[in-house]
Amino acid sequence: MTKQLEAVNTLKYATVENAYRYRPIMRFLFEQYEKFRYYNKTEEILAYLKSLNIVEVDFSEEQLYQDMKTLESWDCVISRQDKEMVYTIEDFKKKRLKFQITPLAYEIENTLKKLDELDEVLTGALESKEFDRILKDIEVIAYSNIENETNEVIYDRWITLMRRLENLKRNAANYLSHIKSDKAEQLFKTEEFLLYKEKFTDYLSKFILSMKKTRYKISRTLTDIDISVIDSYIERLIEYFSTIPTIDGTRFNADKNRRIYKEKWMELQNWFVKKPDIECDVDVLLQETDKSIQLISRYALQLTEMKNNARNRKEDYRKLASMFLHCEDVNKAHELAACCFGLSYSRHIFGIQKVTDTKDEEIWEQEIQIIDTVPKNRTYERSKRIKSYVKDKKKEKEEMKNVIFEQMEKEKEIIQALIINNQILMKDLGLKSKKQPIEKFVRKAILDWIAKSVQDKTFTARTQYGRKFTLQKKSTENIELRCVDGILILPDIAFHFEEAK
Repeated sequence: MTKQLEAVNTLKYATVENAYRYRPIMRFLFEQYEKFRYYNKTEEILAYLKSLNIVEVDFSEEQLYQDMKTLESWDCVISRQDKEMVYTIEDFKKKRLKFQITPLAYEIENTLKKLDELDEVLTGALESKEFDRILKDIEVIAYSNIENETNEVIYDRWITLMRRLENLKRNAANYLSHIKSDKAEQLFKTEEFLLYKEKFTDYLSKFILSMKKTRYKISRTLTDIDISVIDSYIERLIEYFSTIPTIDGTRFNADKNRRIYKEKWMELQNWFVKKPDIECDVDVLLQETDKSIQLISRYALQLTEMKNNARNRKEDYRKLASMFLHCEDVNKAHELAACCFGLSYSRHIFGIQKVTDTKDEEIWEQEIQIIDTVPKNRTYERSKRIKSYVKDKKKEKEEMKNVIFEQMEKEKEIIQALIINNQILMKDLGLKSKKQPIEKFVRKAILDWIAKSVQDKTFTARTQYGRKFTLQKKSTENIELRCVDGILILPDIAFHFEEAK
């Protein structure tokens, strides 16, 4: 059941009327906390505010004390008694306190600090090597013997993998958002952008190639991992965290953490493993990166066209004028003008259909098409009203579908005929075998099988017809495979198929 969301009092310090004082106070406590100075005196805070001219010179320590008590009521800070020696009765009566930022306020202020830096730094990147690192981390988890590993090692591996996934998501989203921002769009419209266009496209293309190279390996590895291995990993993580001592006696919630770790693993799978009815996140990232390349290329093309259109055509016009000057008579000048500028009074030319698709037949060798034109005057009356209709092509589509299915069956029979004793040897199909050249679809099928099998560690895959096979390299020599459209050089490989059912 979803937890009921409530109002967060801690956020008040950033929104109320006196936020101009509260926010600098919280930022000071945050920075001191990161320097391991957990508790700070009121005079130190007051000196900081006055150094930045945030408060007036006559702003007293008592007024600051009231601000600190207000922040404490919102769970922004916690106070403790200053146990240092006091020198006056007044100091003793004041009950001098030190203040520390709370964990919740620390996270809020950390987020606000990152927001302040968004305009100053690039907050994302497309790290092409991140996929290789994620694949390596997943393989370590999948194939290591956790019984021989300590809880600390298991925790390091798990947290490293999840941080890599989080960095990949955040950096990719931020960088693609940066490219599609208004600021980037303004840059794309300037001529200076043409100098960086190649760097942008190379950077994005390198990321896409790395993604395509490793995504299927990651998906296969995640699919092959037994769920019992992940359950054992999670139990060891829970065992590790349950042994961490706490001062306040807070009990470790094993069930809650077990659920969180399982959700993290499911998130990792949803990122790389494609399901029948759900698109995985890596596909979405690939599409967005492709769109970014198209966006950059489109802006570059527009800039190039604008630059070419604005180019000085003085030399072109001078050359054209000299051509008119050398015309024999005005008729030749008319012909030249028609070639350069087109017809003065052109009409639309309409053809009923293409007579032929051959490249060898000239236009004047084709049959003449006669088209009846209708005069545009009010006195003309049509002899018969022409009814508009849409031609029914259902029969033609069925015939075309039958032809395609017959061709597919024929190709399947030819490929099945190459399988002898549940295997295909490239050496038997090569030039030395003196067999007939193989068809294009056979060559494409062989290359497709090779591409699928090398994605798996066991070099196993399925054909387009669903039959499982294993790729095996027979020797170090190369085979020249004669095709109808050329010679394909391949290693000496063989495809071993399972028994047909």
